[in-house]
Amino acid sequence: MRNLKLSAKNTLIILTFLFTLGACEEENIEIDPEVLQINQFVWENMNLFYLWDTKMPKLNPNRQADSKKFFDDLLYSEIDHWSFITDDIDELTNYFAGIRKELGFSLNVGYLKKGSDQVVAFVEYVEPNGPADRAGIKRGDLIVRINGAGITAENYNLLFVSDNITLGLGIISEGATLDLTPSISIQAEVLQVNPILSNEIFYVEGKRIGYLAYTGFMEEYDDELQTVFANFKTEGVSELILDLRYNGGGAVTTARLMASMICPASCEGKVFLRTAYNKGVEAFIKQENPDSIKEAFEDYFETNSNNLDLSTLYVLTTPGTASASEMVIYSLSPYMNVVQIGEQTHGKYYGSITIDDEKKKHKWAIQPIIMRAENVDNSIDYTQGLIPDIETFDNYNYELGTTEDVLTAIAISKITGKYVEPEPLKSAKGLGFQPATNLKTKEHPLKYEMYMK
Repeated sequence: MRNLKLSAKNTLIILTFLFTLGACEEENIEIDPEVLQINQFVWENMNLFYLWDTKMPKLNPNRQADSKKFFDDLLYSEIDHWSFITDDIDELTNYFAGIRKELGFSLNVGYLKKGSDQVVAFVEYVEPNGPADRAGIKRGDLIVRINGAGITAENYNLLFVSDNITLGLGIISEGATLDLTPSISIQAEVLQVNPILSNEIFYVEGKRIGYLAYTGFMEEYDDELQTVFANFKTEGVSELILDLRYNGGGAVTTARLMASMICPASCEGKVFLRTAYNKGVEAFIKQENPDSIKEAFEDYFETNSNNLDLSTLYVLTTPGTASASEMVIYSLSPYMNVVQIGEQTHGKYYGSITIDDEKKKHKWAIQPIIMRAENVDNSIDYTQGLIPDIETFDNYNYELGTTEDVLTAIAISKITGKYVEPEPLKSAKGLGFQPATNLKTKEHPLKYEMYMK
């Protein structure tokens, strides 16, 4: 998989030259030459790599005045909600590395109550030492106003794209919002986001329980991730709570690394993941790997000195748990007992690669879905997210990394055998709030990404 991007881009384009030539023979309409160059870049690479290449419409790249719209029109929208195009490859590269300009919090955006058009947002967590953290924003705060105005489906996106914003906090009481004063002003900054949000060891009922809140699979933090697991092993952790509530995915290699440190020691060398590509890419891989075809389509659990040799994993999930996060869950499930606590996951079982212009003639790049990820026994329902064993909802009442946090407390209760009664939403007093994942579609497109390098 690591060599697919490099070798295929140099070889498969030649194989499709005659195909793309036919699309170029029609007379061009008046379109900027730079746009035509981007369109051809999109057309060639989508025909080569896109998983659903046979579902793409036969559009002429020489007659498309808008490259972004052209790319979007090529997508198999019935399934593909994740492929995207950007005109800034540097920004994309930085995002993968955790370098992002943002306000420094993660939000659960939804409607005040069923049937309402008033939007509110709960703070899921804040980035340590980021703008929101320094401004005093805490997990569980409820945002009810933006720049002095109520939040609606039309303006809520300011929460994700603003460089400067004034937030009004409040509570929900008897189905209405009550403002708190004063308002809080925040200015976005370029942050180096560390995906290891919290790691703790709880000593409960004679058990040593590791806890890790992890927000993204970033290769740049693999060493830090291994350090966390090394400490768990040194301290004799025998149970693990993996908090992936706010983890939208990331690098397949890091997902495999994490799974290799969690699974039973007997998993070493066994199948972690199988990948399926379009017919053209599959044929190319087989041609390039005639003596190791099976290995070319499979990834295996690694040998790792920090392996905890666990028999059970407790994993916390929400609809924000996606892609590589889901991969860890369903790849481990055939080998160990995985107890999923929380909500149904996002349901994204597909991976992408970054394709840019090798000659650096432009800064555009595409991030198309090129593969479907399968576990060892292909026991995945690709039509829906992963269903929790214990369904409950985040309530934001306590900070992450505490035994009082509701999902963590439930996991501890399963480990110790002592029942925990979940508490209602603190700010909403248990009333009304309707999470609405459709309102999150304007976040960064990598929010639910699984990618290969």
